Amino acid sequence: MINPLKLQEAIRHAEVETPVFLGEGAWHHAWKVRKDGSDWVLRIPKEIAYGQPVPFDEAALKAEYGGTQLYYAAVNQAVKGAAPMHYSFYVTEELTYTRESFVGTAIDLAELKHEAAFQVGQNIGEIYRKTEKIPHGLSGYGFLAWSKEDGLRGSIEGDAQQGLKEESEEQLADYGTLCRDFPEFRSEAVEKAIHWAAELRQQRFTIPLLTNQDASPENILMNGTQVCLIDPYPILYYPRGMAGNFMNLYETYFVSLAATERYRKHRFDVHEAKMKAIAEGFLTGYSDGIPEIVREVRGEQVLQVLESAFSHLQLLEGELSKEAEIRFGTKEDIAGRLQLFLKELERLAAINQQI
Repeated sequence: MINPLKLQEAIRHAEVETPVFLGEGAWHHAWKVRKDGSDWVLRIPKEIAYGQPVPFDEAALKAEYGGTQLYYAAVNQAVKGAAPMHYSFYVTEELTYTRESFVGTAIDLAELKHEAAFQVGQNIGEIYRKTEKIPHGLSGYGFLAWSKEDGLRGSIEGDAQQGLKEESEEQLADYGTLCRDFPEFRSEAVEKAIHWAAELRQQRFTIPLLTNQDASPENILMNGTQVCLIDPYPILYYPRGMAGNFMNLYETYFVSLAATERYRKHRFDVHEAKMKAIAEGFLTGYSDGIPEIVREVRGEQVLQVLESAFSHLQLLEGELSKEAEIRFGTKEDIAGRLQLFLKELERLAAINQQI
């Protein structure tokens, strides 16, 4: 738990009162507080995360918090009320916190009905689609970075189309490595699907847009019937890629990690049908009935599953850190998950032959 003196200093500096502990994520503790007669959320970064001390990093914190501020503003411009309307942050080595308006409670998968899960996903898909249309005004692409000289920007400079092409070439090489180390990954249908997805993204990509890499269930809140997204991981990227990432997370990845220390409390395996309903709804809302978008998202989903498999292969090659064990389990768990990813690649390859 956080040092009580640090909490009191943050409360004083943020000019809030009556803190009630909400819980903790991977990197922050959160309190519900009051300010000017309204409910807010105060977040303070952890000093220890995944079993390791977290050193102060001004640039990283301002990139994270500045990116969140930018993303919230874009979301609210696209769909008013779909993110906290007010957000600010303070970053020094002595005291760091964020303050945002309270927008609801996290979805409860145990209480969520199948139809409601589909609707939640559809709303998120619409939020993603509409937010992509909001100009972000930043240079560069990729994950966000911050410096005193340039402020907030994409962390990668240069030609984004060339960067995406190089990324696709790396993914094709990753598949070759997987097939070398695990021959059962070699499949004509899967290889064809990977090449098709890589070619399709080169045809469709134009400019990097602002999108979100993290819309996990704990970051989806409900305010009445309004879906609200919090704690995003903004990125300037090919937007279909992050839509494909969402599909991978909800159809495959989260359920596969259900037994890990990081995700055990969510019981994603028990709620697998609802997770897939959220994914189905997301694709409906994101594609807006346009078959070409469905194909593009499914293609990116193939590449996301491929990268999930390759990252697991890399974890098997060295000693697991404490963070890796918390997030991914033992090497036996990781090896077993590789087989699940193989089956998912085969499933998606079959789907892509039909759309």
